[in-house]
Amino acid sequence: MKSILYALFIILFLSGCAGFSNKMVMGNKKTVSDFNLKTFEGLYALFPDSSYDKKGKPQLIETLESKSMYNLNYFVKSHKAKYDYSESYTVELKAAGQNRMKFITQKDNVKIDSIELGGELKKDGFFYLDNTYLKSNGVPYLAGGYTNYKTRIGLTKDNGLLVHYAYDNSGALLFMFWAGSTYNLGYHYKKIENK
Repeated sequence: MKSILYALFIILFLSGCAGFSNKMVMGNKKTVSDFNLKTFEGLYALFPDSSYDKKGKPQLIETLESKSMYNLNYFVKSHKAKYDYSESYTVELKAAGQNRMKFITQKDNVKIDSIELGGELKKDGFFYLDNTYLKSNGVPYLAGGYTNYKTRIGLTKDNGLLVHYAYDNSGALLFMFWAGSTYNLGYHYKKIENK
């Protein structure tokens, strides 16, 4: 009986984790036959020019507030980075080993920040970043909940950078679920030049 309860708990816990909605991004993702981390290398805008709705349709971002808030480093760093909107900001991506990527933030071609992250390049053409966050409060599903988010990056058909972010904040009291939020975000970052 104990093993059944443990199995039920594990299934419930894993089923509630943040999950990626493929429908949102797959129609916009570039398919590359010889895929490796060097494929991602290049210079990209720090701020997104469009987002993807739930059906994968691109939507132009017109407000400076949205562009500034969802800068590329917002999804890459473990803390939420904010920058004032300016077209002079860029992020250079460089392969830093077999499973590592370096994100170098620049303003007017001067380096202002850098972060190196590990991850896993999967057959679906996405690089899953090792900046996954999972924090539980109390005992999830019995008397508590958890917050979970994760990020993956891919290339778009126009050689831009596609960032896909999944977020889940759930909780319960004795398996009686209460309100939380779960969502996916997808953004396009223009490629400026090849490196």
